[in-house]
Amino acid sequence: MVHYDDSESTSLQHVEKRAMMRKLTLQDLNEAAKIGGSNALTEVTSLAPAAGMDGIIAPSKYNTGKSAGNAPTYVYEKRCVNGECKTTVLIDSRTSQANRLEDYIIRAIEIGHPIFSKMPRIRVRYEMIPGDESSVRYFDDVQLPHRAVDAHIRIAEFSESDKSAYVAARNSNMKDLSAMLDISPVTVMFGCWDSTRNKNQLRIPASFNGEIYAVLADQTEESPVHRAGARVDPVAAGVHFTKKAANEVAVHLKGSMREEKLKEFMKDGKGATIVIGALPPSTEEKNLDGIAVRSITRTHILSFSMLRAMHFGRGVEGDEAIRVLLAAALINAMVGSNAELHLRANCFLVEADEPKTVLDRRGGKHDDLEMLTLEDADELLAQAYAQAQEKAGIDWHGQIITVQGDPAVIESASAADDDDK
Repeated sequence: MVHYDDSESTSLQHVEKRAMMRKLTLQDLNEAAKIGGSNALTEVTSLAPAAGMDGIIAPSKYNTGKSAGNAPTYVYEKRCVNGECKTTVLIDSRTSQANRLEDYIIRAIEIGHPIFSKMPRIRVRYEMIPGDESSVRYFDDVQLPHRAVDAHIRIAEFSESDKSAYVAARNSNMKDLSAMLDISPVTVMFGCWDSTRNKNQLRIPASFNGEIYAVLADQTEESPVHRAGARVDPVAAGVHFTKKAANEVAVHLKGSMREEKLKEFMKDGKGATIVIGALPPSTEEKNLDGIAVRSITRTHILSFSMLRAMHFGRGVEGDEAIRVLLAAALINAMVGSNAELHLRANCFLVEADEPKTVLDRRGGKHDDLEMLTLEDADELLAQAYAQAQEKAGIDWHGQIITVQGDPAVIESASAADDDDK
């Protein structure tokens, strides 16, 4: 029996398939913006630890709850992977992936991106040190957890004209989101829920969804690595303050250290409490350092059907053009986020293959598309913006509503999470 090596033919088929693939176009988005168009654009990327598959990576950590002392844990899930039920661990959540797209938009604004830098936004001004102009910092809606309906904005001081525009935006709904689009397009892009309002709560479902998960190397049990490295202090291996000395040091640290930690230090005088002195390596259960995996997958989904549920009072063609603009902006952020594969410490990843991009064509049909470059995504966004200008009267020229943040926020700020208190 003759055994043929078909690796060459398989490689050739891959090349031929690539040759037949095309890139996403403005026409694709125009068709998807119409009723009955594509339901979704899906992007799936195989990732791998930068150290190789024998390395471990650090998934995102979650608290187990106050009843369990808020001990950190990983999120383990059962998923159908390649037709088989597998135990997986969540590397990056849907919320985190959306935040990473927003991070790219923030950077794009900072470097003067031709579209994103002109996009209308709401900006909160804070004096980090009251009365000190040099301490002033600004935070845009794209940086805030709840975007335009975030409390930083809701309790801020508005001018009369800006206040009326903001109230109109909060009073908008899915049948006409034009008022929100006019002052905060990112809120329409990524969604919001004005949940603190007694009535007339604005809910904009997110059109983007994404996550990163990994299949555990060990399918028999969840086996995270518990360890913490040593810290060497060249001055002294151990430092233990007398009560008098601890009180004197505490005077210098007051205001710059968490109050509960400062009280603990004044009570026990241990240098480790204020991070001074050496620490031995540890394998305590609370020290989660990572886990071994056999595969890592990142998924990005842009829902055209969700975008089609949004209306803007600009007529059929105008509303479609706005949906295309929002889709192009989200796709641009997806491509930009992909270009910077940075998650967290001890989670260094690389792309194991090109993203597999699929455009739904309804009825089980689909188009396999080539990966977009940053240049491709910028050109697509420029085309979508020009079309929205012509058909919907969109005019982004750097409009910014600046509001004065409530000083009480800064006065009450702490590095600790509310759940830690």
